[in-house]
Amino acid sequence: MFQWILEEAGTAGALTPAAVFIDGAHIKASANLKKMKHEVPAAAKRYQEELLAEVSADREAQGKKPLDDGDEPPEIGGRKRDKTSKDPECGVFHKGEHKRCFAYEAHTACDKNGYVLEAVVTPGNVHESVAFDDVYGKLIQSFPEVETVVADAACKTPHICKKVFQNGRVLFKPTSVP
Repeated sequence: MFQWILEEAGTAGALTPAAVFIDGAHIKASANLKKMKHEVPAAAKRYQEELLAEVSADREAQGKKPLDDGDEPPEIGGRKRDKTSKDPECGVFHKGEHKRCFAYEAHTACDKNGYVLEAVVTPGNVHESVAFDDVYGKLIQSFPEVETVVADAACKTPHICKKVFQNGRVLFKPTSVP
């Protein structure tokens, strides 16, 4: 249904995907923090394999031994991910020191007219920079005419910059004014 509506809007000339705006918004889940029962293991960032392949190729080019990455991926920060409730798809979201709740995060890409061109929903404790690959990949598959990607500081990582620039697009991160 979503794709059909986008196709109809595109046919009508309503979409302007040359510049897209990507951001995430937290949605509170209907779950009780006091009834945490399920523990989700730590997940490595999606680009870990790509990064290790690049590092290994560089080390080989310099005549160095390859890295011994072992069979098991390392745990991020040496700890397991937050526990979740009976709903394994939401995650504990921390905002500041006081607010903790189960939540989802909707990562969306919109055009300048506010039309949602792509959306991916993740647990609330998945960082925007980790979800970026899914949103961006689906977006450019549907809208190859995207020229500029506007994202907040959460998406200003070396991996994301490299991915966008290698695709011949511009990544724009607005700066805040004091």
